[in-house]
Amino acid sequence: MVKLFFTGIKHSGKTTQAKLAASLLSLPYADADDIILSRIDTTIREFYTEHGKEAFMKKELEAVREYIQNHQEFILSLGGGASDNTELMELMKNSGKIIYLKRNESEMLPVILKHGLPAFLDKDDIEGSFHKVYAKRDAIYTAMADFIVDLGPYRDKAETSEMLVEKLKENGYV
Repeated sequence: MVKLFFTGIKHSGKTTQAKLAASLLSLPYADADDIILSRIDTTIREFYTEHGKEAFMKKELEAVREYIQNHQEFILSLGGGASDNTELMELMKNSGKIIYLKRNESEMLPVILKHGLPAFLDKDDIEGSFHKVYAKRDAIYTAMADFIVDLGPYRDKAETSEMLVEKLKENGYV
């Protein structure tokens, strides 16, 4: 049974690469954010802002737990902050394989800021706060991952996905 959880820093390519890999491997694909959205009556950003981080992490854990229970095989992409949810990380570790899509810190902040300033960054110290978040999440993902793929800068998304799938096959994950 193939149960792969694609994790990584916000906007590292988890959703894109999970979709492409699932297609190449003929596996079901889902995005944890989409599952969460089906359970709330607002956007994730608004829910997080209104109800807080703990309430969001609880919804995230419930959504992923239910998905795992209802699917034999899959590739599931997680939000960038999944590393902060200890129960979720343990659930994934005990249910399948955690794949960490790692990208360099220096290339990530500009990508993230293209989509607006996320709530987890300090508007008065964007670079400093991002460095702290990146370092913390990278350490957790590195420690918990069954497999780390250094994506580096994208050359071509499809080509990157083919490389990722080959590495997963070579290492016995699919």
